[in-house]
Amino acid sequence: MAKSTVKKDDKPEVVPTLETTTATENIRAEEKVEEQVPNLDDFMTLYNLIRTEKEISKINKSIFNHILTIISRFPISKDYEILFLYDNQSSISEDMADKIYAAIPNNNNKPILLILNNRGGKVEPAYLISKTCKENSPKFNVAIPRKAKSAATLISLGANEIHMGTMSELGPIDPQFGGLPALGLTSSLESLAKVVTQYPKSSELFASYLSEKLDLRILGYFERVSESSMQYAIRLLEGKKLPKPVEEIAKNFVYEYKDHSFVIDKEEASKFLGDIIKINSQEYELANSIHQFMGTLNLLVGILKKKNVAIIGNCKNLVMNDKEED
Repeated sequence: MAKSTVKKDDKPEVVPTLETTTATENIRAEEKVEEQVPNLDDFMTLYNLIRTEKEISKINKSIFNHILTIISRFPISKDYEILFLYDNQSSISEDMADKIYAAIPNNNNKPILLILNNRGGKVEPAYLISKTCKENSPKFNVAIPRKAKSAATLISLGANEIHMGTMSELGPIDPQFGGLPALGLTSSLESLAKVVTQYPKSSELFASYLSEKLDLRILGYFERVSESSMQYAIRLLEGKKLPKPVEEIAKNFVYEYKDHSFVIDKEEASKFLGDIIKINSQEYELANSIHQFMGTLNLLVGILKKKNVAIIGNCKNLVMNDKEED
């Protein structure tokens, strides 16, 4: 139940609380949020909050309310159930999929806008996140303020619209194992084959080395994982009006790019996805405003608390983890 406060004229007003409202309902707080919390747009106010406040829960509450304030500045937000997969540190996991599923209201009849900022992770939970958002809303849109790489790109392929700006980037759907790309082993073998073709006398040396160092079962597994990524991409793209056949687009996202960090910007993405890509929209501007605040927040939290702030689910689901060492 909402908390009631009394002004000097004794007229009660309703103020949203962290415990009692969902993310999108809080957006309807009619500009009262800014009166109740410090202005965290101000760098020194944010700095002093993080520096002096010892309780993480109180910091989280102030951050939560400020994110609501940012969202309320965009009229387009009223049209959406807004969800987040905003974590620039952790990889996509089954736990993230569970949190996003739990954040979707029962019998949701609003379009979902997923604000997505992540470097990638497992393709299986990424596929389930995209599928879940599609099945539990009349329309599923994604806004990418900066990076949605690898498995995060896979999530985006399920969306009806992908909102991007100048700094937004998708990436090759390239599963990683121990920080190395699954396709890297195949690429290495192809390079060795070219060397052997050019220098036939080296074949015995390479054959001896590979027989000792290479487990062919690993090679087969890596290739199957890449093929699975392509199959998931095809499933998520099916039914969309696209400039090229679905199979060709999926193959390009999985196999075409040789560098895991390759930047697929808005222009490159439009070549494959056509009108699904929306550029510099209000949805993107909303996501970008949140990203700018989160960038400053994580800079200060990282320095002062050695922490990293993520949002998984709706905007009250803040996660403050230990900051990874660079």
